[in-house]
Amino acid sequence: MSVPRPANAAPASRWVTRPAAATPDRRPDGTPRVTPGVYLLTRSASPQFGRPITVRVIRERTERHTYHGWTWLDVYVLNAKGDATERRELFVRPDGLRPTQPSDAPRRDPVRRNTTRADR
Repeated sequence: MSVPRPANAAPASRWVTRPAAATPDRRPDGTPRVTPGVYLLTRSASPQFGRPITVRVIRERTERHTYHGWTWLDVYVLNAKGDATERRELFVRPDGLRPTQPSDAPRRDPVRRNTTRADR
């Protein structure tokens, strides 16, 4: 048996939370937009990153419809030197992306060796 509501009860729709208005840094559902840059991806971005990776975001794939709080990204996976090793398309939570700096590991120039005796 249902309990009768009093005549002055607030409508249920009044207590429903509404998504935040779309702004340049947020999508209509309130999820933050991802700007191009270098990020560290860990488990907080997606369960697939049990071992964290560093990526350079190329762009966010806004034309794809996703679950609330998730987004598709085009990225380059970076190695320890900061060089791109692979291009990937990833499904991640933008809240879990950690901005980081590219690796400052010194890059060695290739060693030029003299192959002729005349150059000595």
